[in-house]
Amino acid sequence: MKTHRLFFNLRIFSYFIILAIISGCSQSYRYAPHRQATPHTPRQTHQQLPSPSQQQPTRPVIKSPRPVASVFLTREKLIQTASKTLGTRYRYGGANPQRGFDCSGLMVYVHNRAGIKIPRTAAEQRKHSRTISYAQLKPGDMLFFKTGKRTDHVGIYIGNRQFIHASTGSRKVKIAKMDSEYWYKRFVKFGTYL
Repeated sequence: MKTHRLFFNLRIFSYFIILAIISGCSQSYRYAPHRQATPHTPRQTHQQLPSPSQQQPTRPVIKSPRPVASVFLTREKLIQTASKTLGTRYRYGGANPQRGFDCSGLMVYVHNRAGIKIPRTAAEQRKHSRTISYAQLKPGDMLFFKTGKRTDHVGIYIGNRQFIHASTGSRKVKIAKMDSEYWYKRFVKFGTYL
């Protein structure tokens, strides 16, 4: 009888132990989702990353006295206008397609059509233009030459080491190469009004 009661008490005690273990496990499982997630949780890290469609490309801040697009369009206008004058006859003192052009008159005409006022003579254009280096040279800038003690010459750069100018030798507006021996020896400055 005592053995039977002892066995019964032992069985009840073991039930309590099993019940405590089960409730303890279920309790930790029940509250696990409410624990604060650590930074190393893969799901949390993934959710913090924006999708490619949400990412905004970073754009550099460009500080310029004039908008870059405006300067680009001005250069385009200068080149287009100068190109349209190719073949126009040379005339000393000329500053329009009807009468003809001299070198500085061509530059005045081309710049006026782009809304830029520049001095009339090649010497004054060279003096008042902003000096730039070859590394800064872009189509629409100017090349200045000294062809004699009192004679200055000017042309507009069109890229590929070429420029448009009103040539006294050819008696017309034409394209010349800045690498030719004649112009290479007489070059004095790269300048711009942009």
